[in-house]
Amino acid sequence: MCQFCMTHGYGKVWYKNAMNYARQMYKLKKHKSSHDHGRDPEGAAALIIAEAVEARGLKPEEFPRLRHMANKVAQEMVAGQVVTLEDAMTMVELASPIALMGCICRKITRGRLEDNEDSYTCMGLGIGMFKWDRWPERYKGGVHFVTVEEAKQWLVKWHNKGMVASLMTHGTPYIGGLCMCDYPDCLAIRYRLDYGINQLFKGEFVAKLDYDKCCGCGTCVERCQFGAIKFEVTIEKTNIDQFRCFGCGVCMTTCPTGAISMVDRKTLPGLREVW
Repeated sequence: MCQFCMTHGYGKVWYKNAMNYARQMYKLKKHKSSHDHGRDPEGAAALIIAEAVEARGLKPEEFPRLRHMANKVAQEMVAGQVVTLEDAMTMVELASPIALMGCICRKITRGRLEDNEDSYTCMGLGIGMFKWDRWPERYKGGVHFVTVEEAKQWLVKWHNKGMVASLMTHGTPYIGGLCMCDYPDCLAIRYRLDYGINQLFKGEFVAKLDYDKCCGCGTCVERCQFGAIKFEVTIEKTNIDQFRCFGCGVCMTTCPTGAISMVDRKTLPGLREVW
C-alpha cells in the first residue's frame, strides 16, 4: 500500500475513506505571529517548490537540497495522486458538495482563465466548497455546483479527451478535489516528470498489455501523458513501461481491441513500492 493508505486508509484505499473529505473548515484561526508572514501552510509549500524549480536552472548546486525540502513539504501539504476514471466516480459519490471550477495550472502556464461550466477542468469536493468565495483570486472564474450524476458526466467528457484524473489535497490527507490533467499544462505532472519533485503520486493500478490483442494502432501512445507507452517498430505493436506508468487508465479506455487492462500495483513485486 502507498503511505497514505497505510496512514489514512484504515484498511482501505485512502481516497475511498469518507473521513478524508471532511476537513474541519470552520475552526477559529490562530493569530498569526510576526514570523508567519501571512502565509498559510499550503502557500508556504508552494513557495518552496517554486524555489526548487528555479534553482535547477539558476543555482544547480542548490537544487538537490531544495528538491529534498520540496518533496517533504509536498507530501505533507499538497500531495496528489492519479486515479482511474472508475475510482474518480467513486470519489464523487463520497463527497458533498461538488463544484466545477477553473484550473489554476492552466491559468499559470497558459494564461487561460476557465470561467464557465463548459471550460472548467477542475472539481472541488467536500465542505471546503461552501466558502469558495473567500479566495477570490483562486476562484476568479467562479464555480458551478453540480449533482453526482453531472459530476460523473463531466469526468467522462474530459477523460474521453485524454485527460488524467488526479486528486488534490489541502493538507494531506484531506482531499479537496479532482483535476483533469495533461502534460505540459499540469504543474504537478511537470514537477514530477521534469524536476523529480513528488507532488503527484502514482495510482493504485498499472497498465498491462496483451500483445496478442494489440493491433498496433498507436492510439494509446498518443494518449499517454507520462511517456510510458512507445511504439515498437520491429513488431508493430506498442509497449508499456510499467515503471513509468502512473495508472490513469486512459490507455485502457481508448484501446479499440481491449488489449490493455489495469492491474493492482500491490500485486506486482517490482512495483508495489514504486509510487
